[in-house]
Formats: sequence, C-alpha cells, structure tokens
Amino acid sequence: MSATEHTLELSNIGVHIGGKKLLDDISLSVRPGEVISVLGPNGAGKSTLMKTITGDRVPCSGHVSLNGRSDWGADQKALMVGVLPQSSSLSFPFTVEEVVLLGRIPCATDHRQNQETTRQALEKVDCLHLRDRLYTTLSGGEKQRVHMARVLCQIWDECPLGPRYLLLDEPTSALDPAHQQHALQVVREQADAGMGVFVILHDLNLAARYSDRIIVLKQGKMAALGTPFEVLTPKTVQEVFDIDVDVLKHPSRPCPLVINT
Repeated sequence: MSATEHTLELSNIGVHIGGKKLLDDISLSVRPGEVISVLGPNGAGKSTLMKTITGDRVPCSGHVSLNGRSDWGADQKALMVGVLPQSSSLSFPFTVEEVVLLGRIPCATDHRQNQETTRQALEKVDCLHLRDRLYTTLSGGEKQRVHMARVLCQIWDECPLGPRYLLLDEPTSALDPAHQQHALQVVREQADAGMGVFVILHDLNLAARYSDRIIVLKQGKMAALGTPFEVLTPKTVQEVFDIDVDVLKHPSRPCPLVINT
C-alpha cells in the first residue's frame, strides 16, 4: 500500500478567480499523527486552501485525494474528515448537548453510544458543564468550543475506510488565552492518537508549540514548508509578515519562541 493511500494529499492546486491567482501550485500531504499549521497574512489564501480541501471550492488545476481516492461519497467522507469552519452559525434553540449530537448523524451507532460520545467530547473541550444550556445563550468562545466538540464527535470512532483528519479554520479566534492553549492541546492529543490535523492559525508561537510542520502562504504561493525551527526564522517572518522578530529556542519546550523586536 503506497504512502498516499494513508494521507490527505494536495497535488499542484491552483485556484483562479477573475484572473487573480488565489492559490498557485500548492502541493502538500497531511499525514496521520501530525499537526500541520497554516500561517500567512490576511489574503494569503489560507481559507481558500481550506475550502479547496473540503470540496467547497473546486480548483482550476491539480487535485485533492483522501486516503488514496478522490471519489468518496459524502457519507464515507464524513466518517474520515471533520471540518470546523471559521464561523458556525446556529439560531435554533438547541441545547449544547443537542448541537454536539448533530455530529453523530453520519455514524451508525445507537443513541446511547452517541450520548456517551457526546459527553466525552464535551468533557474534552471543557464544556461538559454547559451540556444543558441553550446554545444561543453562550458566549462566542463557548460556542466555538461546542462546535469543536461537535466536529470531534463526527470523527470520534476509528474508521475502517482509512485514517481520520481534523480540519480547523482559526479554532482559537474567539477563545481566551487559557482556552487557546487547551484547544490546541486537544488538537495535539488527537494527532498523537493517529489523526491528521490541518489547522489555520494566526499566532506564530501557538503554531510553533503545537505543530509538527508549518506551511506559510504569501499571495497564494507557498513561501515556506517545514518544521517550526525551519520555517519560523527572522528572514521568513520579515518577508511574509513584514515584521522584525527575534527567534530563540524556547526555554522549556522543544520549539522556537518568536519575539517581536
């Protein structure tokens, strides 16, 4: 069995709209067991890349394959890929537990098992105490954590079709610093348990701490791809983000520490 049959593979992806290149020849593999973070300034193509992976945007060139195939049915794909978009709106007066249970719709399990999975997912994202609250009464950060639990619920179970992948578009944007760390610790745990994780972030130090590899986009092109130490250099940060930084070895963790100068 080839390596690409156990990856989420992007090959020479190009996305053009109205003569503008939103993505230009992007190739990338997301492997089970790793966290890949995507960094880049606004308009770099991060969300376009996410939408291309999820199938919400069809590339003009190149292709995306999931565990060796590009022709999975929607029900099959839902068991292997969980997606947390940049924003999730829901105006129905559902309880938190009911919202998270929605993630179990593709899964062929009984109600009792679905409830137990929901409980575990809520506990994992530190929202179990909210299970009986109406979703519409939550803060923005609480809603974001609830949707993280819903997505985890969807791909909670081992899938006989292949490895599972968690795709997250700015999952920490509405969270306080403590819950930012907690959310990415959950992401790291999912990868360590065998999932492939693809996450869009803005915080360079969060990406440095929790990622195995980082991809940096600039104007739709890949500016850098590699380990945090390979990618987060003063030269690359200045060229891509137009800020001057010092990059040190973190005093207590095996990752770089980026400091604005």
